[in-house]
Amino acid sequence: MNNTKYIISKLKKDTNNSDEIIYRKKQINNNTIYIIYNEPLVSSNTISDYIIRSLNHLSRKNIPINKIIANNIDNIKIKSIYTYQDITYYLNNGFTIILIEESNTYFALETKRNLSRGINTPQTENTLRGAMDSFVEDIQTNMGLIKKRIKSTNLWYKSNEIGKYTKTKVNILYINNIANKKLVNYLNKTIKKINIDGILSIGTIKNLIEKENKSVFPTIISTERPDKTCEALLQGRIVILADNSQFALILPITLNDLFISTEDNFGKSINITLTRIIRYISFFITILTPAIYLALITYNQYILPERLLINFTIQRTNVPFPAFIEALIMMTSFEILRECDLRSPNFSNSAMSTVGALILGSAAAEAKIVSPIMIIIIAITSLSSLLFTEPEIINGIRWYRLLFMLSASIMGITGIFLFFIYFITKLCSLNSFTTPYLVPFSPLSITGIKNSIIKLPTKKLNKRLRFFTKNITRYKEENK
Repeated sequence: MNNTKYIISKLKKDTNNSDEIIYRKKQINNNTIYIIYNEPLVSSNTISDYIIRSLNHLSRKNIPINKIIANNIDNIKIKSIYTYQDITYYLNNGFTIILIEESNTYFALETKRNLSRGINTPQTENTLRGAMDSFVEDIQTNMGLIKKRIKSTNLWYKSNEIGKYTKTKVNILYINNIANKKLVNYLNKTIKKINIDGILSIGTIKNLIEKENKSVFPTIISTERPDKTCEALLQGRIVILADNSQFALILPITLNDLFISTEDNFGKSINITLTRIIRYISFFITILTPAIYLALITYNQYILPERLLINFTIQRTNVPFPAFIEALIMMTSFEILRECDLRSPNFSNSAMSTVGALILGSAAAEAKIVSPIMIIIIAITSLSSLLFTEPEIINGIRWYRLLFMLSASIMGITGIFLFFIYFITKLCSLNSFTTPYLVPFSPLSITGIKNSIIKLPTKKLNKRLRFFTKNITRYKEENK
């Protein structure tokens, strides 16, 4: 049995004689070749129009079979392969394999079927004036969306294949003369060491490389926006793309990054500054408001004006639960509504959440399960959290909101104050891949302050953060 027949026999055995693997035998110039392809992954039109037609046309000419295939078949990508492992790899990646009898050289021709959806508008990071394209599940398309924006030979990437069975392609992107090379090499080594059955989502990679994070707040963010990704690359950050995933990972990040939107690039600095102040205020409102209410109604009543305290007391007269349980019931209900929003079809989620909130709040107040003021407190808290779209920052807010409530229930305002000190200390001690999480506030960075809570005009944002890169010059105004 010659080598070609052995390969076909082994391939049939390994694939359990799958009828999706097509084997076609063809005679060309006294040579026997086998054309093998995985039917669900390939375009039959490409095989017929380019490979079969070219072979039929060239078979009448006295040309060696190797040269016919290597030089004369009209195909964009053709590779010479030599091992059985290469054959199975390319076969499962949408290539057509050509085996030649009595030869140790085989060919793989790209005939992939387009199995990806078209480029669409962002679904989770909507904007009024930003770019309207988003990543898709094809890594080559996503690379193209980035290269369309960054037209430089300094845009480099390192590629790996992760997963014993999925062989998922994972690219680490960075700008060569800006990014931190030590961090790039560290990430590349870490990803290479991943030994797992399969990678079906880029979230798996995120969890496997985010070993140093001991906080509920994220140290890596995901995005579906190519413009946001390119902006991160230009700042000296590193981006990770994975095949079959419509999100990119950006790292390192800081807490301040979670309050910045791509739409901020379109507004005047004074208007954007006001918007960011509102975002920061909303962050502290959504974390602290229930705890402050519990402290005032439970321990520190003397802080409230007498008439307001009497009003609160009257409202809570017929409520059967302690204030903490009352707040917990309402918060859980509103969080369930929010999760329903995320899981429901787009055409029904807004109506469902609005009707659900109205009915739930009204019925709970009329049944004397909760007080009207508690509904107002939880409504303000929930509305303030809607400014944040990153799922992990939302989960982080939920945890700390609950912990602040527990502190307020135990020690009142004093408990809130003490836990707030712990909260800030925890954030100060947190790093995102060696980058301090509270930059530019701690440690203080004048460069970062220019684009934090306040936003200076673009001409003054001429430096990159030194924590991301040693190449800090971003914009240099020409001397007139």
